Parts: sequence; structure tokens; C-alpha cells
Amino acid sequence: MSLMNRIYNLFGFKGNESTVEPVPIITETVSPNVNYTYDSESIQTRTPTQMYPVHPMILARRSMRTMDGKTVDNDSLMSLFEAARWAPSHFNMQNWRFVYATRDSPKWDQYLDSLWALNRLWAKNAGVLVVAMSRKSYVRKGKVELVPTHSFEAGSAWMCMALEGTARGLVVHAMSGFYKDKIANVIGLNGNDNYEIEAMIAIGNRAPPGYFSGLMDKVTTRNAIETFISKETFQESEGSSETIK
Repeated sequence: MSLMNRIYNLFGFKGNESTVEPVPIITETVSPNVNYTYDSESIQTRTPTQMYPVHPMILARRSMRTMDGKTVDNDSLMSLFEAARWAPSHFNMQNWRFVYATRDSPKWDQYLDSLWALNRLWAKNAGVLVVAMSRKSYVRKGKVELVPTHSFEAGSAWMCMALEGTARGLVVHAMSGFYKDKIANVIGLNGNDNYEIEAMIAIGNRAPPGYFSGLMDKVTTRNAIETFISKETFQESEGSSETIK
């Protein structure tokens, strides 16, 4: 039985006939050095609330905070950037940029200090801190061309990273809570207006079972589809401005 069928059976998708008890993590070896994992807690919690079926990895992705404070394997990190490499972009110009520091980098403390205090409490246990940026214009045939979708592209690249990281059992948590001017100075971007700092990202190894950090890594739910889609003409939904649950 394929991994996908096993997941569907375990977590109650259509055609479920399994009586197997779910396990914390389902793992598939896709190469001699890579295990792809599925977060059963997230899938179990979200499957009953999904309105239409989607790939289990979509349900498995969540912004966790509990990490073990150890370094992230460099090959795994590069695979996350490889995933970002395949994101869609304006004329295939690939206008995302990432600058990162690992725990053993000389600038690690400066990256960490650029975060808001609440984010520093948990991000200090990350293995990597990343600055996600977008390029706002480029020169084509001697003419400066604006990139109207630069932020969209950076977000798409991040989501590819997040899904790859989720599949590898890593925490990949994007943050808006940081001091933009401060991190711009740290990475040497001050004075360069052609790049927009979009977010900072904490990447780390998930803490082992039973690890207590005092953090809440609960599985979140989502608003109904009707709150953010309209057919043919835009209609503001009453639920679209709800606060985060």
C-alpha cells in the first residue's frame, strides 16, 4: 500500500477501512538519506474540519515554536532553498532572495536581537534564522522593469520551503514580528531600496516527544471557504475580518 493510501486510511479520508491506531509521525524513506514525515496530530485534528479533500501535507503544515536548540543539517537546509527555487515568478525572474544565519554564525545574536521580544523567547532555539526578501525591479533590455508581484513571489517561495520543511519534520515558522530597520542593517541592506524585507523565518529541529518548553503548539483551524471567495464579483464576507482563533 502506498504512503498516500496509508495516510488516507489512518486519518479517515474517503475509503477508510483501516482499524490501525494512528501514530505520532508517519515516515516514508524517499532516498537513502531522506525521510519524509507526516504530522499525525495536525492531520487528525484538521481532517474533520476540512470542507473538501486536500493533500495531507497541506493539513500537516503548521507554524510550530518548540525546537530543540540544535543545528540544522546543511543538506536539509539547502533542500529547503531548493524547494523555494521552484516557486512561480514574474517572467521566471525568480525575485525572491534569502539571507540566513546559523546558530554558529558570528551574526546569530544580531539576527536574534532583531526579533520582537516575544519571538526571541522561542526562536532562540532555532537552528537557522532567515531573512526573506523580494526584488522590486530589474533591468531588461536597458530599461528598469517593476515587478508587481514581488511580494507574492517571495510568499510563494516561502510556502515551498515550509512544505518541504514540514515533510522533513522541521519547524519552519515565518514571522512578521521583527525590527525591519535593525535586520536591514545587520544584513547590509540599508540604502538599497530595490529589495523589500518581507519576513523572518525560524527553522529548527522539532523537539522530541515529551519536551516541555511552556509554548503552545496547538493545531489551528481556518475560516470557512465562503469567507474569502466570491464568484464573478467581489463580495465582502462578514467572516473575512474575524480575529485569529
